[in-house]
Amino acid sequence: MTIAEDWVEFVQDTIHVPKTVRLRLTRNGLTLVPVPQAHITTARRIANQIEDGLPGWMATGEFWVVPPREGYKPEPDVSALPLDQIRPGKSEINEALLPFVVEVVSPESRQRDYNTKPDHYALRGIPAYLIVDVLTATWTLLTQPDNGAYQCTQSGPFGREIKIPVADQTLTLDSSRFMRI
Repeated sequence: MTIAEDWVEFVQDTIHVPKTVRLRLTRNGLTLVPVPQAHITTARRIANQIEDGLPGWMATGEFWVVPPREGYKPEPDVSALPLDQIRPGKSEINEALLPFVVEVVSPESRQRDYNTKPDHYALRGIPAYLIVDVLTATWTLLTQPDNGAYQCTQSGPFGREIKIPVADQTLTLDSSRFMRI
Protein backbone atom coordinates (compact mmCIF):
# COMPACT_ATOMS: atom_id res chain seq x y z
CA MET A 1 0.00 0.00 0.00
CA THR A 2 1.35 3.46 -0.82
CA ILE A 3 1.45 6.40 1.55
CA ALA A 4 -1.46 7.99 -0.36
CA GLU A 5 -3.56 4.81 -0.05
CA ASP A 6 -2.77 4.61 3.68
CA TRP A 7 -3.77 8.25 4.11
CA VAL A 8 -7.05 7.86 2.20
CA GLU A 9 -7.95 4.75 4.22
CA PHE A 10 -7.13 6.61 7.46
CA VAL A 11 -9.29 9.60 6.47
CA GLN A 12 -12.23 7.40 5.39
CA ASP A 13 -12.03 5.47 8.66
CA THR A 14 -11.79 8.65 10.76
CA ILE A 15 -14.21 11.13 9.20
CA HIS A 16 -17.89 10.44 9.74
CA VAL A 17 -20.26 12.02 7.25
CA PRO A 18 -24.08 12.02 7.15
CA LYS A 19 -25.75 9.15 5.24
CA THR A 20 -27.00 11.66 2.67
CA VAL A 21 -23.44 12.23 1.36
CA ARG A 22 -20.45 10.07 0.47
CA LEU A 23 -16.77 10.90 0.89
CA ARG A 24 -14.96 10.11 -2.38
CA LEU A 25 -11.40 10.44 -3.58
CA THR A 26 -11.50 12.20 -6.96
CA ARG A 27 -8.93 13.91 -9.16
CA ASN A 28 -9.63 17.05 -7.14
CA GLY A 29 -8.97 15.40 -3.77
CA LEU A 30 -11.47 14.23 -1.19
CA THR A 31 -14.96 15.33 -2.15
CA LEU A 32 -18.36 15.14 -0.45
CA VAL A 33 -20.96 13.92 -2.94
CA PRO A 34 -24.74 14.06 -2.29
CA VAL A 35 -26.75 10.82 -2.43
CA PRO A 36 -30.08 11.22 -4.30
CA GLN A 37 -33.36 10.17 -2.65
CA ALA A 38 -33.93 7.53 -5.36
CA HIS A 39 -30.68 5.88 -4.29
CA ILE A 40 -31.60 5.85 -0.60
CA THR A 41 -35.19 4.67 -1.18
CA THR A 42 -34.19 1.92 -3.60
CA ALA A 43 -31.51 0.56 -1.26
CA ARG A 44 -34.06 0.51 1.59
CA ARG A 45 -36.65 -1.27 -0.58
CA ILE A 46 -34.09 -3.90 -1.58
CA ALA A 47 -33.17 -4.42 2.08
CA ASN A 48 -36.85 -4.85 2.97
CA GLN A 49 -37.29 -7.45 0.23
CA ILE A 50 -34.21 -9.34 1.43
CA GLU A 51 -35.61 -9.60 4.94
CA ASP A 52 -39.03 -10.67 3.63
CA GLY A 53 -37.68 -13.11 1.05
CA LEU A 54 -34.73 -14.81 2.76
CA PRO A 55 -35.73 -16.55 5.98
CA GLY A 56 -32.81 -16.73 8.41
CA TRP A 57 -30.95 -13.87 6.70
CA MET A 58 -30.64 -10.18 7.47
CA ALA A 59 -30.06 -7.28 5.08
CA THR A 60 -26.97 -5.24 5.74
CA GLY A 61 -25.51 -2.04 4.34
CA GLU A 62 -23.11 0.77 5.23
CA PHE A 63 -20.15 -1.61 5.65
CA TRP A 64 -16.69 -2.19 4.22
CA VAL A 65 -15.74 -5.42 2.46
CA VAL A 66 -12.45 -6.74 3.86
CA PRO A 67 -9.65 -7.56 3.51
CA PRO A 68 -8.49 -4.47 1.62
CA ARG A 69 -7.18 -5.27 -1.85
CA GLU A 70 -4.89 -2.78 -3.56
CA GLY A 71 -5.73 -0.40 -0.71
CA TYR A 72 -9.43 -0.56 -1.49
CA LYS A 73 -12.33 -1.65 0.70
CA PRO A 74 -15.58 -1.46 -1.31
CA GLU A 75 -18.72 -0.22 0.42
CA PRO A 76 -21.72 -1.96 -1.19
CA ASP A 77 -25.11 -0.38 -0.69
CA VAL A 78 -26.84 -3.63 0.30
CA SER A 79 -26.05 -7.27 0.95
CA ALA A 80 -27.24 -10.02 3.28
CA LEU A 81 -25.80 -12.28 5.95
CA PRO A 82 -27.14 -15.28 7.82
CA LEU A 83 -28.48 -14.15 11.19
CA ASP A 84 -25.72 -16.03 13.05
CA GLN A 85 -23.04 -14.05 11.16
CA ILE A 86 -24.34 -10.59 12.10
CA ARG A 87 -21.88 -8.68 14.30
CA PRO A 88 -23.68 -5.55 15.58
CA GLY A 89 -20.46 -3.86 16.74
CA LYS A 90 -18.59 -4.28 13.45
CA SER A 91 -18.57 -2.16 10.28
CA GLU A 92 -16.54 -4.59 8.19
CA ILE A 93 -17.60 -7.90 6.62
CA ASN A 94 -15.23 -10.50 5.25
CA GLU A 95 -15.70 -11.05 1.52
CA ALA A 96 -16.02 -14.82 2.02
CA LEU A 97 -19.32 -14.32 3.90
CA LEU A 98 -21.09 -12.32 1.17
CA PRO A 99 -23.40 -14.23 -1.19
CA PHE A 100 -24.05 -11.09 -3.26
CA VAL A 101 -23.62 -7.33 -3.20
CA VAL A 102 -25.85 -4.57 -4.57
CA GLU A 103 -24.77 -1.17 -5.82
CA VAL A 104 -27.41 1.47 -6.54
CA VAL A 105 -26.12 3.81 -9.24
CA SER A 106 -25.96 7.53 -8.56
CA PRO A 107 -24.77 10.15 -11.05
CA GLU A 108 -21.33 10.29 -9.43
CA SER A 109 -20.92 6.52 -9.05
CA ARG A 110 -22.00 5.34 -12.50
CA GLN A 111 -18.48 4.79 -13.90
CA ARG A 112 -17.27 2.91 -10.80
CA ASP A 113 -20.42 0.79 -10.45
CA TYR A 114 -20.25 -0.47 -14.04
CA ASN A 115 -16.52 -0.47 -14.80
CA THR A 116 -14.47 -0.73 -11.60
CA LYS A 117 -16.52 -2.59 -9.03
CA PRO A 118 -17.34 -5.69 -11.13
CA ASP A 119 -13.62 -6.50 -11.22
CA HIS A 120 -13.18 -5.84 -7.50
CA TYR A 121 -16.13 -8.01 -6.52
CA ALA A 122 -15.26 -10.82 -8.96
CA LEU A 123 -11.64 -10.90 -7.73
CA ARG A 124 -13.02 -11.31 -4.22
CA GLY A 125 -15.10 -14.29 -5.37
CA ILE A 126 -18.44 -12.74 -4.42
CA PRO A 127 -20.95 -14.99 -6.24
CA ALA A 128 -23.30 -12.26 -7.50
CA TYR A 129 -23.15 -8.51 -8.10
CA LEU A 130 -26.38 -6.59 -8.80
CA ILE A 131 -26.20 -3.11 -10.32
CA VAL A 132 -29.46 -1.18 -9.89
CA ASP A 133 -29.42 1.87 -12.15
CA VAL A 134 -31.93 4.45 -10.91
CA LEU A 135 -30.82 6.78 -13.72
CA THR A 136 -32.01 4.47 -16.53
CA ALA A 137 -34.52 2.27 -14.61
CA THR A 138 -32.56 -0.87 -15.46
CA TRP A 139 -30.69 -3.57 -13.55
CA THR A 140 -27.77 -5.84 -14.34
CA LEU A 141 -26.97 -9.05 -12.47
CA LEU A 142 -23.45 -10.45 -12.80
CA THR A 143 -22.78 -14.00 -11.58
CA GLN A 144 -20.26 -16.84 -11.74
CA PRO A 145 -16.97 -15.09 -10.92
CA ASP A 146 -13.93 -16.78 -12.45
CA ASN A 147 -10.37 -15.42 -12.76
CA GLY A 148 -11.43 -11.92 -11.70
CA ALA A 149 -14.39 -11.58 -14.07
CA TYR A 150 -18.06 -12.46 -13.94
CA GLN A 151 -19.00 -15.01 -16.59
CA CYS A 152 -22.79 -14.55 -16.72
CA THR A 153 -24.79 -11.35 -17.22
CA GLN A 154 -28.55 -10.82 -17.04
CA SER A 155 -30.27 -7.47 -17.29
CA GLY A 156 -33.68 -5.95 -17.58
CA PRO A 157 -35.88 -2.93 -17.01
CA PHE A 158 -37.46 -2.04 -13.70
CA GLY A 159 -40.63 -4.11 -13.44
CA ARG A 160 -39.01 -7.50 -14.12
CA GLU A 161 -38.19 -9.91 -11.32
CA ILE A 162 -34.55 -10.45 -10.38
CA LYS A 163 -33.57 -13.89 -9.09
CA ILE A 164 -30.35 -14.11 -7.10
CA PRO A 165 -29.04 -17.47 -5.85
CA VAL A 166 -28.23 -17.27 -2.13
CA ALA A 167 -26.85 -20.41 -0.48
CA ASP A 168 -29.64 -23.00 -0.82
CA GLN A 169 -32.33 -20.39 -1.56
CA THR A 170 -33.26 -17.95 -4.30
CA LEU A 171 -33.88 -14.31 -3.49
CA THR A 172 -36.51 -12.80 -5.78
CA LEU A 173 -36.52 -9.01 -5.97
CA ASP A 174 -39.48 -7.08 -7.38
CA SER A 175 -37.74 -4.33 -9.34
CA SER A 176 -41.05 -2.51 -9.92
CA ARG A 177 -40.58 -1.25 -6.35
CA PHE A 178 -37.31 0.53 -7.21
CA MET A 179 -37.36 4.32 -7.60
CA ARG A 180 -36.09 6.14 -10.69
CA ILE A 181 -34.51 9.59 -10.79
